[in-house]
Amino acid sequence: MNQNHSCKGALVIRNPAKLHPFLHAATLLEKRVTALLRASGVSHRQGLILDALHRIGPTSQRHLAKEFGISPGSMSSMTDRLVALGFITRNTNADDRRSDVLELTPNGLAILTVVLDVWQGADDRIETALGPKKAAQFFALTAELRNAQGGRAPEHADG
Repeated sequence: MNQNHSCKGALVIRNPAKLHPFLHAATLLEKRVTALLRASGVSHRQGLILDALHRIGPTSQRHLAKEFGISPGSMSSMTDRLVALGFITRNTNADDRRSDVLELTPNGLAILTVVLDVWQGADDRIETALGPKKAAQFFALTAELRNAQGGRAPEHADG
């Protein structure tokens, strides 16, 4: 009998998806990271923007939006708070006045250090839970899974 069909009007209960423990673990880890970052005033996602700017250097808001797979308007909303906090600057691009360039400030670099420490603590927590060998496999597999879903680490703009 196909477990997706009802039996005489009753829904047949299927086994839970194998995905559930992964999603649950990710939710628990994200809650912990969020709580640890709360005092810094920066969210995990804002930390991702700071990290990307540190890795790729000054870049257009449009390029950063493309790297994160969101609209430039959404990126603008996300970066407004970082600008207001003094963690990044947004300046008009001298080569293309229709485009803004985002750049990490010294205060942004300092808060990024806090973010990276929290992220390292999460990595350490995973390694403690799984052991070094399994943790290394886990991190490699999650990067592979991210890439297979169309995600990737932000990169420099071409040329």
